[in-house]
Amino acid sequence: MDYIIIEKLKKLRKSKKITQEQLAEKLDISRSKVSSWETNRRDMSITEAIRLANIYEVSLDNLFEIKKITEEEYVKISDKFLKGTNISLEEKVKIIELIRETLKKNNIDEFYETYKMTQNATK
Repeated sequence: MDYIIIEKLKKLRKSKKITQEQLAEKLDISRSKVSSWETNRRDMSITEAIRLANIYEVSLDNLFEIKKITEEEYVKISDKFLKGTNISLEEKVKIIELIRETLKKNNIDEFYETYKMTQNATK
């Protein structure tokens, strides 16, 4: 799952003022499964997503709506990337090549998704 979706899952649960354990009881699953969704260790099934959307009283498309990156966020990410020492020069070169290719296609969202995967791999 996308990290934005993960944050949204947490936010929705907290807005309903329920704990992971209470949500797990409503869904008839383990608390660790709820926790694993909110920490990106496990994906949910479509059935679980539907049940979750019903509990939160949102549509599925709203539950999984992905926020577009703003220009300001892009600049911050780029700055962090260029100054970051936790990414090797070789990895930066690969990412820059991906940027070049995706910008040719005018697909900044694809670039951002690829960048996030790279960031997750380096953690």
